[in-house]
Parts: sequence; C-alpha cells; structure tokens
Amino acid sequence: MIELKILAVGSGSGVELPPEVLEHLKTTEGESIFLEYMFNGSYRLAKHDEKAVEQMMLIDGLMHEEDA
Repeated sequence: MIELKILAVGSGSGVELPPEVLEHLKTTEGESIFLEYMFNGSYRLAKHDEKAVEQMMLIDGLMHEEDA
C-alpha cells in the first residue's frame, strides 16, 4: 500500500504519484488516468484501456440479461 498526501493545487486539491505508480500504470506526465468508484466503496486508479472498457460493458450487459 502506498500512502498519498493531499496537496493544494490551484483552487483545488491533488495528489503526487510516486514514480513506481506511474511505471506500474505504464503512463507518463500529461496522460489521463481514471479514479473508478468500485461497488465495495473503494476506489481503483487505472489507465484508460479501450479493450478493458469493452470487456466491462459486455460483462455488465450479461449481468443485466441474467437479471431479466
């Protein structure tokens, strides 16, 4: 687990990500990353991945079909 401190950034707030986090996400300064709210109340930090989004949409669709 990596502790992140909340910093003042302009009129808002932000966090500084350590280099090892950026390496793990395979991202660099200036790229977008996403903080996703999970069903269990936690959050997930991820790089946008079109293939993963498509898979999640398919899974979500299948789950709704099973409910019907």
